[in-house]
Amino acid sequence: MSAAVLEPRLGARPLRLAGALAPAPAVGLAAAAVALVSPFTHHVALCPFRAVTGLWCPFCGGTRAVWAAAHGDFGLMFHCNAMLPVYALVALWAWLSHLGKVTCWWRLPAPSGRAFYVAAAVGLIGFTVLRNLPWLSALAPPATT
Repeated sequence: MSAAVLEPRLGARPLRLAGALAPAPAVGLAAAAVALVSPFTHHVALCPFRAVTGLWCPFCGGTRAVWAAAHGDFGLMFHCNAMLPVYALVALWAWLSHLGKVTCWWRLPAPSGRAFYVAAAVGLIGFTVLRNLPWLSALAPPATT
């Protein structure tokens, strides 16, 4: 193969690496912003699912959970959204898988496939149902002021 054919692929690698690394500072800045302003005392936009149905979605309380985790209050974090560690681990796994693929530093299978999507849907729906049951109200986020 000629050098002209290989050049576009080699030239695109830094752009793909930059694209793969872009989420890290964005997530860090978002977490820092949440850590600085308490969602317990400042208005946070209401979840559209909660506004329409009056029920807690699987992500309700996520902003408060991130704030609690950033301040080291893991009990409060679990009370706000017990699934936050699971969400964070799946997001980290997906990001590391993508970063390894782009850089060729490691091979980590991406969280995908029918079994993963079915398990994710069952987990999200199951958590939504459980946190809205009256006798499992501990899974619902605390009320804000």
